[in-house]
Amino acid sequence: MVEKITVADFQPYLNQNFSIRFTPDTIQSSQLIRVSTWGSESDKFRQPFTLEFETGLTQTYYLQGTFVLVHPTVGELVLFMVPIGLGTKGMRYEVVIS
Repeated sequence: MVEKITVADFQPYLNQNFSIRFTPDTIQSSQLIRVSTWGSESDKFRQPFTLEFETGLTQTYYLQGTFVLVHPTVGELVLFMVPIGLGTKGMRYEVVIS
C-alpha cells in the first residue's frame, strides 16, 4: 500500500487526528500537523513528501522505527517514523515518503 500513496492522499487530513501503534499494546493519539512536498516528480516515481505528526508524549518517547499509522478513512499503514523534537503538545514524528 505504501508504494501507491501520494501527497494528495494525506492533504485532506491535515490537522486531523490519527493514532500511532508503537507496540501491539501501545497506541498514541496524534495529529497530522504538516504535509510538505520536496524534490520533483519523475516519470517513474511519485513526488516525494514529508508528513509530520505531533503526539502527546512529553516525558518519554519512542526512538525511530517502523510503526503503524491508523486512521478511520486512510486505514492502517506501516511507516518508518523518526522523532524530530518536542512541539507544543508533545513529541513530533516525521515520515518521509519518496
